[in-house]
Amino acid sequence: MSERKINGLNIEEVADGVLLVKQKSPPFYFSCSDGLIVLPKAGRNEKLIVLDLNIEPKFVDALVELFGNASHYINTHGHMDHIAHVHAWEHHGAQILAPQGEAKNLLELKNFYNCYEFEEGVKFSSIHQFGQINGYHPCEHVSDFIPGDILKLGNLEVKTIPLIGHSISHVGFLLQKERILHISCLGFDISSPERDGFGPWYGFKQCSIDQYMRDIETVEKIYRKEVDFLTSSHSYIVKKPETRPFKYMRKKIMENEEKIRSGLENRDHEYNSEEKIDKLLEKDLFFPKKKMEGFLKEIYTFWEYWIIKNHLLHLNR
Repeated sequence: MSERKINGLNIEEVADGVLLVKQKSPPFYFSCSDGLIVLPKAGRNEKLIVLDLNIEPKFVDALVELFGNASHYINTHGHMDHIAHVHAWEHHGAQILAPQGEAKNLLELKNFYNCYEFEEGVKFSSIHQFGQINGYHPCEHVSDFIPGDILKLGNLEVKTIPLIGHSISHVGFLLQKERILHISCLGFDISSPERDGFGPWYGFKQCSIDQYMRDIETVEKIYRKEVDFLTSSHSYIVKKPETRPFKYMRKKIMENEEKIRSGLENRDHEYNSEEKIDKLLEKDLFFPKKKMEGFLKEIYTFWEYWIIKNHLLHLNR
């Protein structure tokens, strides 16, 4: 096997010929996501299989040159950092699989716009600019699966785990034989144990904090009982007995809740729900919107609106 080094990528083996790959310097914040590549192995898979590794085309080209073409690419959900560059894998012959409900986002930017009901607060022209700055290009063909399906690719089994607090059909992957759990964008987003990050993200109408808490419980049970390794879209490889991801994600949700409570200054009884959101949006609790302008301010305001609203719904359940 050739040396597993490509300038601009971090490539690290998780276990049994499964590698976690990260693009070191994405062109924009929502352009890329870390993912797994399953190397060919006798009796398992004849060609490379790629799990949600959304990186720029030049790096896809380099990986194909090093490891060969991929037979399949499996996407976890339809957010921009998971769809922008998937076309590059299709260009090299991979069949693209994505969860039903968000698969169409890979085919057309307008589907991305409609999927998350951006029309309630964002112009399509702003999403068009957002797609451009992240390098979005559509795929030609995408096959969908139902979250919860077990995908059998040769003798590799990929069990999809519904984790829909984050997005309407967001999934994680369980590679049972390899004892690896990939939780995608559930919210463990730190590059090393001593770092901090944003944490769980629930900035769309379809997100749910109650569901998020159940999802964290789901992956914690799987990790404790069925696997030895945990990976995610924006973090490092976690090995047993480490349990930092679950504590971190719950802690970040609680910290966000405290931001909401403090932001209301014990005057929440004076306002209705929309008035509360307007008051809190003025405080830039989650994003520095006052420093933004144009399409980015429009999009971040939309996201922060739903982060706040989802917390208020959670608090008032």
